[in-house]
Amino acid sequence: MLVPMPRKAIFLDRDGVINSYVYNAEFGTVDSPSSPDEFILAPGAGEAIAEFNRLGFVVVVVSNQPGIAKGKFTPALLDQVNTKMHAGIAACGGKLDAVYYCLHHPDAALAAYRVRCDCRKPHPGMLLQAAREWDIDLQRAYMIGDGITDIEAGRATGARTVFIGQPKPYVLEEFEKHGIRPDFVVATLAGAVDIVKQQMANTR
Repeated sequence: MLVPMPRKAIFLDRDGVINSYVYNAEFGTVDSPSSPDEFILAPGAGEAIAEFNRLGFVVVVVSNQPGIAKGKFTPALLDQVNTKMHAGIAACGGKLDAVYYCLHHPDAALAAYRVRCDCRKPHPGMLLQAAREWDIDLQRAYMIGDGITDIEAGRATGARTVFIGQPKPYVLEEFEKHGIRPDFVVATLAGAVDIVKQQMANTR
């Protein structure tokens, strides 16, 4: 009897990778969308996820979402955002196999979420949980995100890491302060698809 091989996976941060951040003109800040009306897929993100599906990867979102803990939105609104995210990606021919959120924050306004957990990135708890539940080979996985904590979480599991952003000096300096470097730097999720394809071709 053949034993199925552990699966390869793409771990995706959500905000800034799958969707755009929301700009608050009054305060000059950016934040996660707090309602479905604010949730907008990043250009090309749905198509990139569809391509990861076609390449045979399990595609999993792993995202810190402390907005409920901070009293910014409700679980019901997060569910509605999730529904819109899945629908938008499906309209582009793609799908997410699983979504894992860390709802905790050490300074949460709501006591139930005021937890020092092992799932909030840079801790790798969400990735490790997904690996157990989806039989993922972390050595064949990629963690793709736009934050240092994404790269730290990916590094902690042995996954290859892809940073979405610009390799500006101050960004690289921040990575140096944390003693890490992403394996790859790209501007968009579509660029991450190209990197993954190149790596696949190199291992044939």
